[in-house]
Amino acid sequence: MSSAHDTKGTVRPESRNNTASNSIPVSDSVDAAARRAFGSTTQYLQAELEASGSDLGLLEKLNDASITKYEGLSRQAQDMLVHAYKIKQTYNEMTLQIAQVDSLVKSVDTLEHVAQELD
Repeated sequence: MSSAHDTKGTVRPESRNNTASNSIPVSDSVDAAARRAFGSTTQYLQAELEASGSDLGLLEKLNDASITKYEGLSRQAQDMLVHAYKIKQTYNEMTLQIAQVDSLVKSVDTLEHVAQELD
């Protein structure tokens, strides 16, 4: 066993590092590993942010396309309402004329009937 260990293999108190009083330099390999880890994490987070940004850009384009589509559908629906109103007006005008035609047909039928009786 080394001189820092007693016969039972435990570390003697005088051999332990006192981190409060001693400044232990970080080894180069630990420092490099930490830098690589933080670098990888940074790259990962940047890639996630770019992906999220791309997703948001795509959603914006989809929303714009939806707005354009629904604006077109809204215009078509408004045009259809205008045409339906015009058709209803025409129908209302025609019902009055049809009623007049029906009245004339009855009068003509009555006149024909009277003419046949006179013959």
